[in-house]
Amino acid sequence: MQDPIIESGIPLPEDQRSQTAYPFAKMNVGDSIFFILSPSDNAQRMKNRLAQASRGFGKKQEPEWKFVIRYRLEDEISGVRVWRSL
Repeated sequence: MQDPIIESGIPLPEDQRSQTAYPFAKMNVGDSIFFILSPSDNAQRMKNRLAQASRGFGKKQEPEWKFVIRYRLEDEISGVRVWRSL
């Protein structure tokens, strides 16, 4: 086995854990986002994912942000809506 090579000047990659797939950072109090439920998804599972993501994001804000999440049927389309409440 070869000895590892020590290198200088290689930048650290961005921390992917701090990025979110959802645009919570762009929301103001009272704003909401409707997430359409895909045929292969489960409404409870989608709501749980959104709850976990919004709670994790909200706890990192100062002061802490709060979100409300509800199942919805809008224009005969099933989904989950997320509101920023605080």
